[in-house]
Amino acid sequence: MNSSKPAVMPDRRKRWLVELPLVVGIATGVAVLCHWSPAGAINSGANMAWSLWMVACILVCAFRAMAHADALAEHFGEPLGTVILTISAITIEVAAVCAVMLGSDGDPTVARDTMFAVIMLILNLLLGLCMLVGGLKRGEQEFNPQSALSYLPMVIALGTIALILPRFTTSETGGWMSNPMELFVGVASLAIYGVFLLMQTTRHKEFFAHHGATERTVQSSLEANVVGEHHTPVSPWRAGTLLVVSLLAVVMIAEGLAGRVHGLLEALYIPRAIGGVFIAALVLAPEGFAAVRAAAHNEMQRSINVLLGSALATIGLTVPAVMVIRFATGVSPEFGLDTPLIVLLTLTFAVCALNLVRGRVNAMQGFVHILLFLAWIVTILDS
Repeated sequence: MNSSKPAVMPDRRKRWLVELPLVVGIATGVAVLCHWSPAGAINSGANMAWSLWMVACILVCAFRAMAHADALAEHFGEPLGTVILTISAITIEVAAVCAVMLGSDGDPTVARDTMFAVIMLILNLLLGLCMLVGGLKRGEQEFNPQSALSYLPMVIALGTIALILPRFTTSETGGWMSNPMELFVGVASLAIYGVFLLMQTTRHKEFFAHHGATERTVQSSLEANVVGEHHTPVSPWRAGTLLVVSLLAVVMIAEGLAGRVHGLLEALYIPRAIGGVFIAALVLAPEGFAAVRAAAHNEMQRSINVLLGSALATIGLTVPAVMVIRFATGVSPEFGLDTPLIVLLTLTFAVCALNLVRGRVNAMQGFVHILLFLAWIVTILDS
């Protein structure tokens, strides 16, 4: 009986040592909230080193958030597991968008640009990487097409209403909406996402599960037993607590990094919109890592659920949050995209619909999505 105790203690100690970078991330986040930073110009050596340190801390905390969310997902199974991954990731996105908006000195385009950056990263870069990685490794990957057919109409409808329609309405010039229109879009976005989440977890669970998933899970378990792998069960309470801490650290550091990135880009004469892309990429790290890893393990269904769920949640939750800030601060956001970006968003929606309708994806389709992402970056640099 005594022989088992020495084996347990090192295992527990090892688990907590793995979380040591998370403690460093929290300490960095506290320093950011206290507005600590090196003195001198934004592009000085000390400030550059501090900015790189913040980026490293965000990535480490994002990795830990992904690991804990994935542990909860495995514990609760589908589709609740994917919902946990999606809600965890969108918490980072919504909080980061709101933090950047509040610290933007009244810039009305911050929410629109950040939300658009998140959508383009999800539907083009991350989805394309999943198709490319899975396709190169396993040829053609399958998933339940009913999941894509459930996500895409809502993503396209909300994206069009929130980001395209305001450019063509006549109640307000430019990309602004009138007060009644803002209220309608905010309430409609929240209502649609709420109804979708209810249906995903109750009546239409089977739409978001691939029928071949059980066979792959059994095969993976058999292979693990053959090579002698034994996974220690993780407490859901511990994983949930550390997940919240990880998300909190990412949000705190991202809030301080946004202003530094914008200042650095201005000092280097780089378009400010690239800063929004950079911040969006950092806050998307958790579901991005989870989705690409799932595709590499022949779990394209989980990748589709995580990415399309995040795209829907980005619009469904960010727009209402921005509207709350709008009525609290009196600063009306400009949601309507400029014409070149409307073309790219429309093309992205069309390509997603064509590629995901069959329930089969390959590397060639992934290359097309990555090409659209690069076209968006070139458009930003060309403006």
